[in-house]
Amino acid sequence: MWWLLLCVVSVLAQDGDNQTTELREVFDYQSMPALSELDDYDKCLKDPEAIYCIVDMELLEDDTPLYQYIKNFSSLYYRNYKHSKLHRGVCGSQHCGLNISHANVTDLTVDTLRECFNATIHKGYGLQVESLSVRYCKTQKDRLPVDSLDIVIGLLILLLLFVNLGCSGYYFFCPPEGHGNRYMLAFCVQKNWKALKYGGSADGGIFKCFQAMRFYTMAMILGLHSMIFIGYGYTENPEFIENSYDDFFKSLLFNARIIVQIFFVMGGFLMAYKMLTYAETHQFSLKTVPMAIVNRWLRLMPAVLVVMGLAMTWVPHMGSGPMWDAVVKREREMCRMNWWQLVILMPNLFPFEYLCLPQAWYLGTDTQLFLMTMIVMLIIWRWPRSGVPVLSLVMVVSLLIPFLQSYLMELLPIRVSIFPESIRNIFGFNDTFYHAYVSAQGNWAGYHLGVLTAWFYHRAQNNKWNLGESWLLKGLFLISIPVAFGTVLMGWDLHHREASAFESAVFNALNQNFFAFAICIFIVGYFYKCNKFYVGSVEWGPLQPLGRMSYCAMLVHATVLRTYGGQMRRSFYATDYTAIMLYAGIVCTTYLVSLPLHLFVEAPACALQKIWFGPKRSPREEKTTVKPGVSNVSVSTVSTHI
Repeated sequence: MWWLLLCVVSVLAQDGDNQTTELREVFDYQSMPALSELDDYDKCLKDPEAIYCIVDMELLEDDTPLYQYIKNFSSLYYRNYKHSKLHRGVCGSQHCGLNISHANVTDLTVDTLRECFNATIHKGYGLQVESLSVRYCKTQKDRLPVDSLDIVIGLLILLLLFVNLGCSGYYFFCPPEGHGNRYMLAFCVQKNWKALKYGGSADGGIFKCFQAMRFYTMAMILGLHSMIFIGYGYTENPEFIENSYDDFFKSLLFNARIIVQIFFVMGGFLMAYKMLTYAETHQFSLKTVPMAIVNRWLRLMPAVLVVMGLAMTWVPHMGSGPMWDAVVKREREMCRMNWWQLVILMPNLFPFEYLCLPQAWYLGTDTQLFLMTMIVMLIIWRWPRSGVPVLSLVMVVSLLIPFLQSYLMELLPIRVSIFPESIRNIFGFNDTFYHAYVSAQGNWAGYHLGVLTAWFYHRAQNNKWNLGESWLLKGLFLISIPVAFGTVLMGWDLHHREASAFESAVFNALNQNFFAFAICIFIVGYFYKCNKFYVGSVEWGPLQPLGRMSYCAMLVHATVLRTYGGQMRRSFYATDYTAIMLYAGIVCTTYLVSLPLHLFVEAPACALQKIWFGPKRSPREEKTTVKPGVSNVSVSTVSTHI
């Protein structure tokens, strides 16, 4: 009897397992409705009466097995998209009975599209649409009119271009025999080109490595942003992004955001080193602070104003496409509304989803850390014996604040904040991204490690420490790069499980700062030439001009990505090959666009800043022949940008 009962139970259990297996076999990734689809944009709008709409819709939750599968799959938010939220670009006139009268989105337009998609999705999947929102609808005659601001900004940029060409032409046809006008030379493209290629005193010596580090950093950031581009856009196979969290090499890119710590380390180092050397021969007081702020603003703002001016005026006129309004025209609106946030160099203090040039959040964070460090350096200068305790206290506080913030606010690990649905929203309404990644307090420790490195190196110079013969420094220098790569791998498993609040707090306080510390070791080891291979990797000639263009590359690369994505007519099918080609194209295009921005805007701004704030030249120096290759960038300006 017992034997018979056990047989029945085992058969029932086997039937249950078979049913579960059957469910898994019946429902797989392809069983779900496509996450995003785009109808052919150009084919649709060939008809003058046609209308093309971009819509987002939410599926109605029910007890159907397919919806439950979608719900369970989407619950792993730290690696999967929310597949109950669908995105479509639809030819409304062809599929949903819309006409040109629906171009101005009304409730009737929304209701018609919801009924259309509800019927389609119910027929294909047995699911229903709960809600639908229309971003915008396009017609054949949609054109953005040129307004007065477009004309004003265009005339100003043309004036800047003519000034550059005029000064360059004057010095080409009438080269100065023994001296030249410094203000005209500032806009001389020949001189700025030679400075870009060969650099000068500020770019040589101990600072030579920073140009290559800037380029390497910018190249990694472009890799991350290329993946974000694929994750945000209408990708035909979104599983490419979802599966990337399991891929060793692609997962490196999702934590490549910590490489931005190189910028903060270099900024902290150069700022502190400049202040320490300046204080040796000058009075350092509170009066220095406003002068430093003005100097910094004049150094950074010209290129920002040009890029922002183009983004809010002429870039939106350069193309069209299904997503053009969503990514290009939206930036135009944000810049016209929130331009002042960039002008005061505080964009990171405002909601990320409404920023003009959101990639420029770094400028706000770096400016705030610059001001905080100025106060710290002033205290150390006023009371020299307080150097060690003050710097140590700041280091502890800079680590403690992100730990407590993450723990008390229950933030995600920063690495996990780059999850698919957050990418889809361009990190809008993401508390972890806003408070832990782009905030000053979240990056304070990395910046301060750069300050500590400058203080240590300055002291080593004054005391004539021969660290180049130290086997300890040679060993640390050798392992600094492997350790840095190791920190990029930290938290790789966090995309497969939920971290506790304490674990998240520890990760956010230490992960990127281990990386920053490894970079500090690398910088000191480079100064003492502890390894020929490492030294050669950052002194290679072609990397120097690319590094000098990195500030411009940072400003323009997002516009390059936006215009490329906005004009895409069909969904993007992502593979390893297409991702690599996209990355290579973005890098090349970004630096090609950065070249005129550097020659016509950034380099003249550097030269003018040097004239106004640099050391005063004697009349004899004024008459000295201008030699090619003399850099416009002084040590003080190197410390104020990436």
